[in-house]
Amino acid sequence: MVWDIGFQDKIVYLVVGSTAVYLSFPLVSSIRSLFSKTQIKETSFGCYEAACSACEVKIDKNQKALSKRKHG
Repeated sequence: MVWDIGFQDKIVYLVVGSTAVYLSFPLVSSIRSLFSKTQIKETSFGCYEAACSACEVKIDKNQKALSKRKHG
């Protein structure tokens, strides 16, 4: 099966164009983050900070420090 030159050119243009569009989004995002204002306040991602600060570590004194417990 032989394709004519014009059809092959259209396939190449389609592949190169779609790749350029695909790669332009991260590039634009990177350039935008370089020139945008920095946020003064950090974004909180839920209650993880509060949950971790409320945790208590309980040490089992009967278990050796480096021993592994087998479940099963």
